[in-house]
Amino acid sequence: MRNFTKNIKMKTLKKIALIIFLLLSINVNAQNNIDTTKFKNYCNHQRCKDYNSKFHFDPYRNYHLCEYFNPEQIDFSKEYFELQIRKYKNLENKVNDYITYNFSKIWLSGIWEQNGVLGNNYQRIQFHIDSIYKSANDDKIYVVIGKSKVKDNICSFKGELKIISIFVNTDCEYSMYRYCGELFASYTFYEDSTKNHSGIFTGINECNIFIDDIHEEINLDESRSEGDWYWNRSYVGIWINYSKTLQKKCIWGERILPFTFDFDIGDGDRYINEKYVNNGWKTYMDGSEMIEVGKNKWEIKDKWWLKK
Repeated sequence: MRNFTKNIKMKTLKKIALIIFLLLSINVNAQNNIDTTKFKNYCNHQRCKDYNSKFHFDPYRNYHLCEYFNPEQIDFSKEYFELQIRKYKNLENKVNDYITYNFSKIWLSGIWEQNGVLGNNYQRIQFHIDSIYKSANDDKIYVVIGKSKVKDNICSFKGELKIISIFVNTDCEYSMYRYCGELFASYTFYEDSTKNHSGIFTGINECNIFIDDIHEEINLDESRSEGDWYWNRSYVGIWINYSKTLQKKCIWGERILPFTFDFDIGDGDRYINEKYVNNGWKTYMDGSEMIEVGKNKWEIKDKWWLKK
């Protein structure tokens, strides 16, 4: 009898918990302007239902996004910007306060590259930004020169980053700096049109930043780079060919990539789903593309961006 009563109580508690969960979910949906009347469950795995509902609208918790977003969608730049910007609804956009500062260091690749996905088969695409400088006509615009690489195809590109928003915190819980924040910019990069399979990259870029008032610079904040769920310098948008007959999802950045659904099955760090490994990710996964150049110091073997 005691066990029976206990089971009844447990079932009642579970029902109450379910009701609370549903009410919270409805509240979250309302806050984020998600149209649940168009709801469709795109998930094909249980894991997307296993976490707290707050993750369902975090673009980096990819397993949960499939409950509200179609993985087959190509362009997520609008959704990404709207989800990320909501964190700063109580902060003022400080673009005009810092627009005379130098932003160039944020996006430069140096001796490293950035990895990303191209298309819904998550083909690997690599990026290297070689140089960047402020436009002579507009302080919000930076001219970008770099290269992209898909398989053995290396293509130069040139374009612009236009700063949209800068949000600054003085309470930097996850940063080692006094004034930290995030920067949002739109981008348009044009690949060399004389090359095969070339086109245009467009979308939204977001970076973790800190303010250097002494040197009047905005720099990249990598304070959290050793932790789980690290992301930075994310580019979320599309690639479209010059004839506008082919358009593909294109997302790249540091470590965790947003809106990539079942591509990354790591728990806090990038680990490529086996079904996508042969789409350019094999040497990334087995580490064979890296070389040790000192104690605990590694570099990329093939600095492909130096090739002409």
